[in-house]
Amino acid sequence: MSLYFDNEKLFDTEGHLTKEGLYALKDGTLDDLGALEAAEHLSFCDYCLLRYTALIDAAPACLQEPMRDLIPQVQNLMRLRRFRIMTNRYVSAAAAVVLAFMLWGFASLGHNQQMANRTVQPREPRVSLGQWWDQTVSGFYSSLDDTFSNFTLAAENGLAQLQHHEDGGASAKGD
Repeated sequence: MSLYFDNEKLFDTEGHLTKEGLYALKDGTLDDLGALEAAEHLSFCDYCLLRYTALIDAAPACLQEPMRDLIPQVQNLMRLRRFRIMTNRYVSAAAAVVLAFMLWGFASLGHNQQMANRTVQPREPRVSLGQWWDQTVSGFYSSLDDTFSNFTLAAENGLAQLQHHEDGGASAKGD
């Protein structure tokens, strides 16, 4: 004797799920093909879907509740996902900063070597990695300081021109 419900008795002559078929679906005694056919039928047949939900609603309350609480498991997965996303962001940002420093340092080192080759001077001893890093970082900060100084100067000049324009317009109106 088979443990599964006979798929031939799943639908009636009108094409709806039989009462026994609905019970088999609820009890889980349909085989894979029968469960697939029943689920597909419930996706488009409102009549059978209403009958099936009424059958489930009539079940005892203990059968309507999930077997275990999924909230802690979902919260742990969300925490893990958030940690991975934040870690990936910081790692990407750190890699971009390191890459920018390296490219900028190699470019400035190449420029310094070209300038040293143009002048006829005795070769200096090789620079250690720590000294090179200090020169690179200090060069970066000095160029950043120059950029901010130029920006501040441009802003002050623009404000002075606006103020001069407003003062000139007020004196022209007074004349």
